[in-house]
Amino acid sequence: MVNLRQATKKDLRILSEIYTIAYNSIDIGERWTSKSAYELIEFLYNDQPDLFFVADEEDKVVGAIVATVRPWWDGNHLIEGEIFVHPKHQKKGIGVKLIEKLFTTAKEKYSVVSWDTYTHKVYKNPLAWYKSLGFEEIKNWTMITGNISKVLKIIKRNKTY
Repeated sequence: MVNLRQATKKDLRILSEIYTIAYNSIDIGERWTSKSAYELIEFLYNDQPDLFFVADEEDKVVGAIVATVRPWWDGNHLIEGEIFVHPKHQKKGIGVKLIEKLFTTAKEKYSVVSWDTYTHKVYKNPLAWYKSLGFEEIKNWTMITGNISKVLKIIKRNKTY
């Protein structure tokens, strides 16, 4: 049976290990280490600890969800979210339970209206999973990223901006 509870600082180490395993088990071009995952998990915990929930199965931590509240034009949105479940415990409904817990709590405490997040399109899941829960792709948005050194080099080279 899955138990959901508030994350504590004591959970951060095991959550960073699970995050590393979960994301390194799929080939999406990210290479997480325990250190880099811990830094992310700790940052998210410090940013919004009241919206950080852990899933325990048989008294063992197996996954978590967290997001931050940001005001937006149509009300509060959840942003900077992460949901992850150890690969051995996926496809058991744990992710759905975590989303339900996060959304219920965030709606009650902060009147949130939306969760704005990113997902990977490389595999059928997780995008198909999110869509099955009622999420929609924003067709006119795209996620971009830029290597800071490369961007600065281009800006310095093309001083016409």
